Amino acid sequence: MNDKITIDDSLCTKCRVCAEICPNGIFRTETGLTTVRPERVQLCVSCGQCMAACPESAIQVDGLDYSRDFSDLPENDDADVHFDKLIRSRRSVRSFKDKPVPRDKLEQIVSAVTFSPPSFPPIKTALVVVQDKQMIRESLPYMVDLYDKLLKGLKHPVAKFFIKKEVGPYRMRTIQNHIIPMFSIKLPFMKDGTEDSITRNAPAMILFHADRNSENYRTDIYIALAYALLKAHSLGLGATAIDLIPPAIEKSPRLKILFRIPDQNEVVAAMILGYPKYKYRRAINRQLSSVTWIN
Repeated sequence: MNDKITIDDSLCTKCRVCAEICPNGIFRTETGLTTVRPERVQLCVSCGQCMAACPESAIQVDGLDYSRDFSDLPENDDADVHFDKLIRSRRSVRSFKDKPVPRDKLEQIVSAVTFSPPSFPPIKTALVVVQDKQMIRESLPYMVDLYDKLLKGLKHPVAKFFIKKEVGPYRMRTIQNHIIPMFSIKLPFMKDGTEDSITRNAPAMILFHADRNSENYRTDIYIALAYALLKAHSLGLGATAIDLIPPAIEKSPRLKILFRIPDQNEVVAAMILGYPKYKYRRAINRQLSSVTWIN
């Protein structure tokens, strides 16, 4: 017996859209009827694809509601033009005006993140939206202290061995090629408060975190971060992802308390944002490492 998915035969036009669009092939159309394959119902992850695509709203998945969980999409024949302009004009902004970001704009960014596709429903991504600039300033010395200890530890063979073992080869290459050269020069200025190369005096910050026991949460967060960056740009804000922030919070119990991160959660990404101090005049053209076409 199937209680998970129902189809209203009085509305269904047997168009087969559900059968084509369901990633797990749960639907089928035979003898003039659209039905659910009982042996595949257990594969339903309530992704909502079938309900979002059904032209007659004939499908009902348990736990989902058309009026609550879905909204009509606007017709936009110029979507490609707008998107191309959006991605070409977006830049990583690190210089901000001394101007707070209104809550309504932050709420629009949060709303945009809810549309980022999760690997498997439900969404695991959680956000901490920091609108308090003073709190960001208070967190900075703890972050600087972490990287000060990191540089000192890397000078000692035993400590360096354990650091390499903990962070792994991927992050170690980043530390060696980017973090060490940067902090070797900038750390004295950051320690005396004359330079901020981490939070960049941003008036707002968004932290992306998730329960470390959930599946695929890091991939989900990186996708959510991309949505947030593009939405911020569309609102006239500047933003950039700062990879230096998550490890500092992870290593600091005080910062976890300050930013209200649950003990079981991992901070995966951080985004600083505000009104850009300067306007970019042109796009930067870049080339991919390689593109292989297989015809």
